Amino acid sequence: MSCKKFISWLGQLTQLGLGLILGCAVMLFSPLPAGAGQTVLLAWIPSSSPDIAGYKIHFGTACQQYCQTVDVGNVTNAIIALPCVGTKYYFSATAYDVSGVESDFSNESSYTVPMALTLTAPGISAGQFSFTVSGSSGASCVIEASTNLIDWLPVQTNTTPFRFVDLNTAGVSRCFYRSVTP
Repeated sequence: MSCKKFISWLGQLTQLGLGLILGCAVMLFSPLPAGAGQTVLLAWIPSSSPDIAGYKIHFGTACQQYCQTVDVGNVTNAIIALPCVGTKYYFSATAYDVSGVESDFSNESSYTVPMALTLTAPGISAGQFSFTVSGSSGASCVIEASTNLIDWLPVQTNTTPFRFVDLNTAGVSRCFYRSVTP
């Protein structure tokens, strides 16, 4: 069965406007150590039906196999804790009315919690600054540099693990680095 299941609310949910916007959801990442998990912010278009009492977010680690359900009430966004770094999660939503009648599942979307990246072993040699980037093997990351901690410029994209060497540090009084996942 396809991972895309269309919305229906007694044959009308599509008209009512419940569209789970996971593909364009805002992902909230806090700097957490590997294994600590993260959170994701899910947002959707509310149903226009006056009978809607709330929404439930269903999720799990297999397509259309939801082992967890969170009743988020009558809101249009929810923060869901995802405990396993590196794990792919699948999400769907349902709406329920004041009688407790629940809709079919919305379209399904997925999200993989990224592995934490680690910067280690910084060093300066012959005017060149370097450090090692590690994390999940083969994970893509972008090294960014800044002289003021406000404006960040990408200086290298690579896959972990690798050693980053900044060849352009001559004449720079200070430079800050960070790694981000694209």
